[in-house]
Amino acid sequence: MNLTHIAYCGVDCAACPEYLSGKCPDCRQSQWPDGDPCMPIACCQSKGLDCCGLCASFPCPDMAAFYEESEGHRAARQRMLALNRQSVMPVDRK
Repeated sequence: MNLTHIAYCGVDCAACPEYLSGKCPDCRQSQWPDGDPCMPIACCQSKGLDCCGLCASFPCPDMAAFYEESEGHRAARQRMLALNRQSVMPVDRK
């Protein structure tokens, strides 16, 4: 799976209204301020993972509410579930 425009949580940034409006930075290209990391970013980086879908604990309770917030977040969950089932590493980030 190409993760270039897929956030750590699985959201497709190119289709995300918050990203497109500038409210959410591209988590793969931006540096988050210290003390203000997005939970999935902090969690994935601490585990050395490219995204939630590569975690052995996915889907985790910490992300349950997030994945129910919107249609885009539900699609992100499905994207990450598919990746989790494949369990293919390394992930293509081109």
